[in-house]
Amino acid sequence: MMALRGDAGHFCKRLRLRIGAPRWKIPANVLSWMYNCCNQAAWAVVAASVLLFLYAVVYPFPNARHTARQQERDAIEQENRTFCEKHGMLFGTREHTVCAEDLTDIRANERQRTVDSLGIL
Repeated sequence: MMALRGDAGHFCKRLRLRIGAPRWKIPANVLSWMYNCCNQAAWAVVAASVLLFLYAVVYPFPNARHTARQQERDAIEQENRTFCEKHGMLFGTREHTVCAEDLTDIRANERQRTVDSLGIL
């Protein structure tokens, strides 16, 4: 059978292309080495990402607890001040200090009663 001028075989022969053959001949051991290197690099990226994620999750907790405790102290102090001033004890006086200490004792007693009633510790 003779190849026609418009035939694909004739066109490939003319451009010296081989159908079905790869353009670059890369040995199998090189491909294997490239695969292993890329695989190791991908696992290294995963490990680094996990470490960064854990750092981002764990690091803020102590600071958040400290901030929450400070906000609670500020709120209690403001409540003490408002309550004692409401009952005629100006801020900075001895009476106000005694009133705030009494409120602190009341809160501690209530907290202890709550813990006892729940059976915690």
